[in-house]
Amino acid sequence: MRARLANLWDSFRSSFWFVPSIMSLFAIALAMGTCQLDEMIASSNRELSWFSTTAEAARSTLSSVAGATIALAGVVFSITVLTLSIASSQFGSRLVRNVMSDSIADLVIGQYVGTSLYCMLVLQTVREGKNGTDVFTPQLGTAVGLILGLICMGMLILFIHHVATAIQAPTIVTAVARDLDLAVDRLFPERIGERPDEEEAKLSIEDLRAELSDNNITVASQAEGYIEGIDGESLVSLACEAEGVVELLCKPGDFVTREKLLARIWLPRDTEKTEDMTTSYTNSVNRVIIVGPRRTPRQDVGYAARELVEIALRALSPGINDPFTAMSCVDRLGGALGRLVERSVPVRIRRDDDSVARVLITEADDFPEVLIQSFGQIREYGASSTAVSLTILKALTEITNHASRPDDIHAIRGEAEALQTAYVDQHIVKQDLETFRSKYRQLSEILDQDKQS
Repeated sequence: MRARLANLWDSFRSSFWFVPSIMSLFAIALAMGTCQLDEMIASSNRELSWFSTTAEAARSTLSSVAGATIALAGVVFSITVLTLSIASSQFGSRLVRNVMSDSIADLVIGQYVGTSLYCMLVLQTVREGKNGTDVFTPQLGTAVGLILGLICMGMLILFIHHVATAIQAPTIVTAVARDLDLAVDRLFPERIGERPDEEEAKLSIEDLRAELSDNNITVASQAEGYIEGIDGESLVSLACEAEGVVELLCKPGDFVTREKLLARIWLPRDTEKTEDMTTSYTNSVNRVIIVGPRRTPRQDVGYAARELVEIALRALSPGINDPFTAMSCVDRLGGALGRLVERSVPVRIRRDDDSVARVLITEADDFPEVLIQSFGQIREYGASSTAVSLTILKALTEITNHASRPDDIHAIRGEAEALQTAYVDQHIVKQDLETFRSKYRQLSEILDQDKQS
């Protein structure tokens, strides 16, 4: 349930309707509250000298603020759509989610819509009776509406400043890199050496496989799309209910088709399988594995890295030819992978409160896989640029300084050798080759030292 709620919150956070809807509700509550206060003030025959106004002036003020703010909301929406169009064409349509989640457009639109709604609600309470009878002027409500209108003017200036900076490449690269850093901290929270039973956890996987019986139920996907998240707690509860072990055959980020195997539920040897049991477990597993139309970085660190890769590849395309943006992406990837290589691989066996193994994870992202996803395509399209190739070597060197596992060092060496092959084949300028080979030798020496240690 927690994973589904987190995934739902991500969809709300990257939408343009959620914040304006909440602010509209607040505007309705504020209008009702100020009208109640005005009625209490009017019944007590008191007059607020600072907020004193006439019914005609109140009607004119509220009408002007309501009309101006709803018109500005349309202007802000148009500017936002134009900004998203520019970001989509220059950085890729998948980056629109990041621009929307980091934008203050929903807050500004919510402020304008809420202010206009507030003014219209207060405006309908203004009454001008004949011969001075049945007169009601919402003095406090009019003053609050005027203050909200002034706030809207300030937010327009703030929004224009935000748009001017939001479409700049460094701003977008920083926002995407922040998603990658958060994904690393969320999915790989422990550093190497923080969990003393790490080796025992690795060995217990084979022991658990040997103990499993042949009595199992295979679970196929009921939907088609990308796995956006998996609710691990619900899987543990399901395994406890079945008194067996759930083996996951997929991971977040995988594309699944209908009838593709998602999991296998290993039951006790003496459990008799029935059609109703199979249907029930199949429905339960499909509910806890969230399948949607797109990948998200919530449980998929590889996708968070690929967003930076996409920006770099578009920057290296002949139509844009912006190696500086690609170098910035490589620097951010190097920093994130330097933190990732220091983290312990999460255990593949999840246990219940009684320390009984309940969930076996057969597929999961690890450092070598994320490294190839991060630098493989950039190397393929950026090897023709000396500046980009040297930046990749620098990033690999920084990552190596944090690496300690032999498999990770082997993956870094393989990526460096692939880069050397691609670069040497495309360059004949002697000075560039000497510079590249010098940096490559430095990286090889560090890798050799780490291998010997």
